[in-house]
Amino acid sequence: MALLSSARFRGEPILERIRAADTTAYVSHGHQGEHVSTVQYALMDLSYEIPDGATGYFGDQTAAAVKVFQESHGLDDDTIVGIDTISALDDAWALPFADREEWLSWQERPIPEFNFTRKNELDRQTLGNLYSFSPEGAPLPLEYQDGLLLGIEWLLNPRGSPDGIFTPPASWGAGPLDLFHCHLLLANDPPPAPEWENVRSLGAVVRRRANDLQVRAEMAGPVGTRPWTEAYRSYLLATPEDGSQTFRDAYVAVLKEVLVVARATGQHAWMLWHTFEEGEWRPSDVPMDSPRRQWWNAVAPYPTDLTHTPFATTEAAVRAHTVQLIDLHFYIDRQGVVTVLGPTNIEAGAIVHLETNRIDAASARLPYP
Repeated sequence: MALLSSARFRGEPILERIRAADTTAYVSHGHQGEHVSTVQYALMDLSYEIPDGATGYFGDQTAAAVKVFQESHGLDDDTIVGIDTISALDDAWALPFADREEWLSWQERPIPEFNFTRKNELDRQTLGNLYSFSPEGAPLPLEYQDGLLLGIEWLLNPRGSPDGIFTPPASWGAGPLDLFHCHLLLANDPPPAPEWENVRSLGAVVRRRANDLQVRAEMAGPVGTRPWTEAYRSYLLATPEDGSQTFRDAYVAVLKEVLVVARATGQHAWMLWHTFEEGEWRPSDVPMDSPRRQWWNAVAPYPTDLTHTPFATTEAAVRAHTVQLIDLHFYIDRQGVVTVLGPTNIEAGAIVHLETNRIDAASARLPYP
């Protein structure tokens, strides 16, 4: 049974033996191995200096770093990694630090103003802060607000994932490179009732309108640039000259119609979530078809908890088993303010002044002027 909590150490055989008070496993000068590298990385990432880096060899530099760590935590400075030292290191890397790969990603992510990590989620929970929705985004019906926040809170679970405590995270954070959307859809077993065709038609109208407004915005500059983004934002929020609905209100009207039809037919409308969206910014052991990337929860006619989808995670499987209605795209700033719009991330991005060229550059790890 594992005694260590931090995923940096949890399950590492020698470090677990130390935590279990096995003095024969204690680590000291002259020892070497992956467990030594793990301790070295933990010390270095806490700003304790080991100039040669994580060599896997416990030499003078590592001993000096261990001694400083012990002194700073009121421990006996014997430079041995025993039960007290590994326990203090485990506490220092306590939840929600899943592993070093995730922690490094948080430090390196571009677009930091919308990089809401699992550490941010833990801080929000600890402080008792609430998420809020921006007035500029879509004025979502309460059912969607509840469904979105349920999904976000579970997927950013600092203690694991929707699969349970200490399970690998379902997402490293919410942001333009990872978790930023969910698909509103139906399961096609049983086949959707005829009433859903009107919802799909309304969604198609919204998508065509978005395309038309994008073309109009090209008068301000090339697609994806800052001038184009600001022009597109103004079109999304503006009331047309004929006095018809704003784009935002037309989009919300589709969401409301989904609720009406779901209640009338008794068929669930689902939020299908994809995480770890960009390959350059996901764990090395998470391929596109990993179950860690795909989750869903019902939003109408009544909400359900988040679970894995009952079908495969491939795009072909999603198309085969579902009927798409419309998408909800969102961004969360570091204060926990959620901005939602769709049908693509371009609309949500425009509302928060985030141009797609900047997202594309970040995805490819390229600099952006």
